[in-house]
Amino acid sequence: MYLSNFDTETLSGRTLKAGLRKLKAYRAKVKKIVDENDCSQPEYALAHIKNQSLHDQLEAIKKQFKGIKQMVLVGIGGSNLGTEAIHQVLDTGQVKLHTLDTVSAHELDKLLKELKLVKSVKKLAVCVISKSGGTTETLVNAGVLLEALEKKFNKNIYKQTIFIGNAGTDFMKTGKRLGVTTIAMPEVIGGRYSVATEVGLVPLAILGYDTDALIEGLLDATNEEFETVVAENAVRLHFYLNKNFKHYNFFAFEPRLYLLGAWYRQLFAESLGKSHNRAKKPVKKGWLPTISTPTELHSVGQLYLSGFAGVFTDFVTFDDDSVDYDIPKKGLSKLYSKYQVQEVATALYGGVMGAYQEKKLPYRSVIFDENLTDSLGLFIGMRMLETMYVAELMNINAFDQPNVELYKTKTKKILNL
Repeated sequence: MYLSNFDTETLSGRTLKAGLRKLKAYRAKVKKIVDENDCSQPEYALAHIKNQSLHDQLEAIKKQFKGIKQMVLVGIGGSNLGTEAIHQVLDTGQVKLHTLDTVSAHELDKLLKELKLVKSVKKLAVCVISKSGGTTETLVNAGVLLEALEKKFNKNIYKQTIFIGNAGTDFMKTGKRLGVTTIAMPEVIGGRYSVATEVGLVPLAILGYDTDALIEGLLDATNEEFETVVAENAVRLHFYLNKNFKHYNFFAFEPRLYLLGAWYRQLFAESLGKSHNRAKKPVKKGWLPTISTPTELHSVGQLYLSGFAGVFTDFVTFDDDSVDYDIPKKGLSKLYSKYQVQEVATALYGGVMGAYQEKKLPYRSVIFDENLTDSLGLFIGMRMLETMYVAELMNINAFDQPNVELYKTKTKKILNL
């Protein structure tokens, strides 16, 4: 994985050192949590993958669900975004992934019609994830889905179903009564940090991915080499925040990286979007995270390159030559015929970098190499750790989400629940 930065503000060595000094105690705390596998702290999200019991569980799940062709993932936010992001990048078409997150009768109807074509229950897996056990969207979607599948496959559908959540909830107790496989996740870890727990790794194991390679990458994120890069980048982001940069744009330069941007947007926004800091003072500076693709080069690209102020761009792409095409020597594309498609894509990426540099627009760049599964794990681990560090520099709690609960409370009041 290749990492680079282009700074337009003067991030001096003195500023960088001051930021790193401010992080010193917290970096030591996180290192101790990871080294000691301390399951009492939320930063344990970076260490849980070291547990042998998790590895054994993943191997058992792979055997239990060997040969499936379709999987339905029911969850919302941190319960599904990480799995979807990794699947979108690595998908080879062997297993089709369906997701149910928001409550939509239309989407449910489309899915149920498609699942009517499934002949054998052994070719289908259902994974329902709710950390709290009380997520409205998840309970409604799972209830309708499982009732319909029970009518088609009888009780056998529950042998193909997994519930993942905090132990002891009514959700998990119901799962046990139904005879589904129930898997507890660490209660101390919040949903948006849970991709490196059973929440992300179990569905990915069912989908047939190399979870060992993913875990290796995740573990590397806290190694000294990469942790140092993370700390410096956290200081850089906090520096731009203090320079009144307010718009953080995740630019997925390949369409199959879009959902990785969606995963990061939730991690970023839910962790850093707080009304008050730990000193109870109002938080007056923050980022609005968005996602772009090359499609937007003819829309928001015009906006940014015109000098729209306060935008920091995060370019993410591949160094990928596994698939390529020659460009025809005649017809519409003859001007480009001495190149292949990937070469043109690389030139477009370089052209955008050059334009940003000429216009003095700050950015950072991540290019995934051929060790894609490992690199994805490393990227995810580094971004989780970096978010924790930025929150520390902002003096906010990276792990709570008090305002998210407000809409849930209002919804239940409307429904008289």
